[in-house]
Amino acid sequence: MAFFTDEEIATLTIENMILHVVGGDDFDPQSSRVVEHADFFIERIRNTDIEPVFLFNDNSQTKRQLERIARRDDAFEAGCQALSREFARLHPASSRDGAFFIFELATADANVRIYSLIKYDYQEVIEQHVEDGENLLRLIVQAFVADKRAIQKAALVRVVNGSAEGAVTARDRMKPAPDIGDYFAMYLHVTRTRDDRQLTEKAIETMSGALKELKSLLPDQDVPAAFREAKTALGNRQRVSAEAIEEAVLAAAGRPEDEKTIAKIQGCVRRKIKSAKLEGLEFTPNRQLLRVPAIRRLRTTEGVLLFYPDRIADTNVERVQQPGGGEVITITTRHIEEDGIVRREPRSAA
Repeated sequence: MAFFTDEEIATLTIENMILHVVGGDDFDPQSSRVVEHADFFIERIRNTDIEPVFLFNDNSQTKRQLERIARRDDAFEAGCQALSREFARLHPASSRDGAFFIFELATADANVRIYSLIKYDYQEVIEQHVEDGENLLRLIVQAFVADKRAIQKAALVRVVNGSAEGAVTARDRMKPAPDIGDYFAMYLHVTRTRDDRQLTEKAIETMSGALKELKSLLPDQDVPAAFREAKTALGNRQRVSAEAIEEAVLAAAGRPEDEKTIAKIQGCVRRKIKSAKLEGLEFTPNRQLLRVPAIRRLRTTEGVLLFYPDRIADTNVERVQQPGGGEVITITTRHIEEDGIVRREPRSAA
């Protein structure tokens, strides 16, 4: 899981729920509902669980209203009517009508409340909601089961002791993940905290760390070669996801067929993905970062032979020209992986 902890997932229950129709000119405030189809909705809420890449702005009215509900300064029904009214006000005419749910979730920790905000498609039953609200809910559930893409927008917010955490999980069907549309961002009052370049850097670090840990399973135990292969594989993807990172590492490992080996690689990669906070995210790769640089070969008159990636920028090898034609070469490294004596110079270096 990403937003939810393992303990929260195990103990998650819906305490309160409310539903409003959004779209059209008039907003019709509804009463909170008796919790129905709890297992169904908890599973849908879990499906919205991705790593938070958004942060509440200081002036977020949505954040403040959720805090008031959690502290019971406002009753759940009245507070959620206010939240839903604002969502309906910002809802553009060009956006599809929908059913806007707010769920109040409890966990084993009595000090924690989690709020799930979800806008569902419901176009199949739009004419029936005025007749029977119960029937509407039943048909929305049926429609969603038939179409897994029925969630238009979703957000998760955790409130602890009456104060909302800054990190917000949000997703929007209308925008390439993890971006969200302008009106949804305006409603939540959030700002994205990690761009695609930063996420790509984390993906690269994830692959590098996994390949070093899996060295014994790599072809010729060659970590640099496997890393180049993994970067190439990921760079060829249109979208980066946890599955794409996993597949890139498997490709770099020579696509093993042994099930135990595959399981070991997958387990390692998934741990690294979780540590890098990439669970559930999908984003456009930064091609510049994933481009594999050429290898520059450098030999000095003193017999020093050096190979290093010939990057245009962000290199860890610095060369400074000196008067008289010499150079000062500085290598900055996080870790030396090999340090031994070579008895004689390889023929390829001659």
